[in-house]
Amino acid sequence: MKRRTLLQAGGGLAATSVAWATGCDTKTAGAGTASSGSAAGAATGADAARTNAASASAGAARARATQSSWAALGKSLDGQLIRASDAAYAAARRLYNTRYDTLKPSAIAYVKHPSDIAECLAFARRYDAPVAIRSGGHSYAGWSSGNGKLIIDVSALAKVGAPSGGITRIGAGAKLIDVYQGLGAHGVTIPGGSCPTVGISGLTLGGGHGVVSRAYGLTCDSLVGATLVTADGKTVDCDKNQHADLFWALRGAGNGNFGVVTELRFRTHPAPRAVMAYMTWPWAKAAKVVASWQTWGPVQADEIWSACHLDARPGGTPAVSVAAFSLGGYRELQNAVDKLADQPGGPGPATTVRLTPIGYLDAMETYAGCSSKSTAQCHMPGSLPGHTGAGQLGRETYAARSHFFDRSLSATGIRTLMDQIESGGRKGVNGNVALTALGGAINRVGRTDTAFVHRGSRFLAQYLTSWPSNGSPGTRTAWLNSFHDAMRRHSSGAAYQNYTDPGLTDWKSAYYGAAAGRLATVKRTYDPQRLFSTFPQAL
Repeated sequence: MKRRTLLQAGGGLAATSVAWATGCDTKTAGAGTASSGSAAGAATGADAARTNAASASAGAARARATQSSWAALGKSLDGQLIRASDAAYAAARRLYNTRYDTLKPSAIAYVKHPSDIAECLAFARRYDAPVAIRSGGHSYAGWSSGNGKLIIDVSALAKVGAPSGGITRIGAGAKLIDVYQGLGAHGVTIPGGSCPTVGISGLTLGGGHGVVSRAYGLTCDSLVGATLVTADGKTVDCDKNQHADLFWALRGAGNGNFGVVTELRFRTHPAPRAVMAYMTWPWAKAAKVVASWQTWGPVQADEIWSACHLDARPGGTPAVSVAAFSLGGYRELQNAVDKLADQPGGPGPATTVRLTPIGYLDAMETYAGCSSKSTAQCHMPGSLPGHTGAGQLGRETYAARSHFFDRSLSATGIRTLMDQIESGGRKGVNGNVALTALGGAINRVGRTDTAFVHRGSRFLAQYLTSWPSNGSPGTRTAWLNSFHDAMRRHSSGAAYQNYTDPGLTDWKSAYYGAAAGRLATVKRTYDPQRLFSTFPQAL
């Protein structure tokens, strides 16, 4: 079953689209915020390949690494260096999104420690080799890979430390399912996304939102310190007291811009029993569902997260649903969803209503699509770092774009939203929009206290389309871009940096807003030679 198509939740919860549960958002540790694969403007794997090829060829006139120099790099590492002649190369070069299967990096270095990273960066400086950083391989734009690049993959740095004094240390390459399992054994958690194979560092460095973010804040809001290897090969620890400017920048703009993160230190939070909810209405009530949800979701008690989901169904009637998750009690969530349906102008009773009490870890496994799988099975299959021999998860093919909304949609905006979904169905597109409620703890952080500036938004929209790996993206991505364009005037104009969008013309403002100037200063301080600027949206 494809996670982005359907998620069969446990405990009787109805099948729901996973995009509303924050999708496979997250990100890689590197190049240009990761998440799963969007595309948008360029919108095809071929376009991404051309972009990466251009950056790789920028130093064509300079000295190139020879076969012997690559061999020497491999021997200098304790980790594994995989090149095109190696049997593992076909698997090692792949990202989560099959759209980027045409990309051919020069080598993939599975580093084991900071010294391995320093060796790779020294090699990159010596031979002008473009680098990309990868943890989960979920970059929406494919920028955790690239033609001719040296990929620094941190998947082997995956230890999830036992909490001590309310703080946990987590390796940059740890996958979300392992983070939840590792911390869950101690009755604690950190706020994160739902996609099990997303790397924790990429998610964190671009912000990171999920079903407990209204209660606990973004993933980056729980970050209290980080260790990274900077462009000059030095290992740097940063927090609010040391390299404070770098620590500020990492929380929202850290993907691929300032160094290779090796370890993250988080403040942990309780992981209590929870309640999941899922509701559907007939499409005829979609306008009322959206209107009611957008005034309801962002102002609920912090412990209640929700998302409104509209699905295009090729050749059929679209669908509308609302999902909710609460760290509070069953009765409290029941009363809250009753108010959603019955408030003035509301859609009235739902056709389907399911509320399911569930343990916190069980809920995270359900959102991951792994409720019937072991932790080992909830990985990609294989023997490479980050994979497991028992892994049962597959890859997917999709593209996505985003908008933040600082105010509720007008009747015209809601009608536009519905028109685009209906248009997708008529065009045979498998697509959707997920509106995720923000507010709560997310918005109690100052707008420029971190590099994640989207602190005044009410909700986030992710527009997404998917197709078979052997299918053509043309009609799908054309619909996606049309959808994004149609909703732009109703939005704040901002975009989520973890849903990296190559189609944005003013990406710096859309991602970073008022923080852009300060980020440029941090970039000049820690990467003055722009070693990490091998992707189009590097600071």
